[in-house]
Amino acid sequence: MTSALLGTDRRPPSGTRGAGAAGALLDAAARRTLRRRAGLRPGPAAVPPEPAPDDPRPALPEAARRRLDGLLAGRAAPAPAGGRRGAAPDLAELLPQWLALAVERGYKAPPAALPALLDAARARTDLRPRALALAGPRGLWLARLNPEWRFALRGAGAGGTLPDPGDAAAVRELWEEGLFAERVALLAAVRAEDPAAGRALLAGTWSAERAEDRLMFLDSLRAGLSAADEEFLETALADRSRNVRATAAELLSALPGSAFAGRMAARAVTCVGLDRTASVPTVVVEAPHECDEEMRRDGVVAVPPSGRGERSWWLGQLVEAAPLSCWPARFGGRTPEQIVALPVADDWRAELHAAWCRAAVRQRDAAWSRALLGAPAVPPATGPGTASLAERAQLLATLGPEERARWVAAFVAAHGLSEAFQLLGVCAVPWAEPLGEAVIDALDSARDAGSYPWSFSGVMGLAERCLSPSAARRLESPASVPGAEDASPGADAYWSEAFRRLVATLDLRARMYAELDGAPAVPPARRDPSRPHGVPVREG
Repeated sequence: MTSALLGTDRRPPSGTRGAGAAGALLDAAARRTLRRRAGLRPGPAAVPPEPAPDDPRPALPEAARRRLDGLLAGRAAPAPAGGRRGAAPDLAELLPQWLALAVERGYKAPPAALPALLDAARARTDLRPRALALAGPRGLWLARLNPEWRFALRGAGAGGTLPDPGDAAAVRELWEEGLFAERVALLAAVRAEDPAAGRALLAGTWSAERAEDRLMFLDSLRAGLSAADEEFLETALADRSRNVRATAAELLSALPGSAFAGRMAARAVTCVGLDRTASVPTVVVEAPHECDEEMRRDGVVAVPPSGRGERSWWLGQLVEAAPLSCWPARFGGRTPEQIVALPVADDWRAELHAAWCRAAVRQRDAAWSRALLGAPAVPPATGPGTASLAERAQLLATLGPEERARWVAAFVAAHGLSEAFQLLGVCAVPWAEPLGEAVIDALDSARDAGSYPWSFSGVMGLAERCLSPSAARRLESPASVPGAEDASPGADAYWSEAFRRLVATLDLRARMYAELDGAPAVPPARRDPSRPHGVPVREG
């Protein structure tokens, strides 16, 4: 030790001097270390973990397993220099879709991929539900051994298995002693099997629950909500918590036949009616002048947000909670389209239509949604119904996937893509025709018109994830044609790169589908250097 501290020149190790002193010192240290290690007594062995549970689901096909490894590796790839994505697909954005497809087909994750899969789910909360579903019981077993993956244990059964809903004793024990996340998962499982038993479970401890827990439990009743829940929700209207009362009122208003809906309808129709004395039938509104005790008990919030008038705030709450079925009779048997098209006196139109939009979304009423959406080709600012894109997106979600796609396709064809991003986001994936064709045509037109390309990057990203893979053939022409001559500097290169990336991504998604289905892999697109921009051409 002294030689090591002072140096072999000043204190050479015993018996050695000169050039070999340093080597002799290291040899002596190595011998001493070896003797010390050899003389150690072994410590007590750690208790081995319980074996990983069996997962009976089928394993991924080999090609799909390799694809998962590539997507997980690409998730953490560094961002391209300069912020340009290039023409290569964005693997991080394809991972959620791959996980959804794999879970839908009932596969389990390869054991070797579990660490990377859990790391991906830790980094992105949007991946967690499907990543944990694919990881299955072995993923939860592994998560218990690494504190960095403890997020996985907050879900169903906190990493364990929920008891059988029919095992009343086990259900009661977990309900009374489990963690909050376990109890939420248990309530959902019992309610899915036996709604009455789930309701009884919640009612048994309702008064002893914390306000924030009551709110979460009540919110879980949205799934499978039915008229049988009315009595319990009426009790919740008298809750100490304002948020609990408001949620109970919202759920009751989604039951048009409930007594609550009848009370709100009676209030709403006294505020909104038809003036038949005018030259043109006109909707007249007389908003409430006060928020009485009965209204507050039914969940009407008395104090409006900053910037809102009291009377319009109260009116909106009454109208959105009233069943939409009460309005045709109030307006002389008119249809929803005819009611929405009526003029509204005294600038109440926006407030009234916004409340009807919320009611249509809450009650999942497709007829009223169509009326409030209006014709897609009519400019939103001048047509009947709502001009708000956020409200339109919510209304579209109440329609069937095919009808939704047709409406948005017509909107894109009439108004372009500048206002359609929010609407495209609610359409089912992959986009049904004619929506895909409308988006491709609109992108092609924007490029030909010399539009500023970077403003369409969001739509391009959506198209990569949502277009049907079969649209790649339709895109070969836009990818090969140069842009407008008067386009912004660099725009032509951007458009070309974006279209090539779109084609490459659709090609990759087609292979993903084939691999997960166990079919022969779709041949990758080869590049023909004789074609402009290297447009992909499929073999055969």
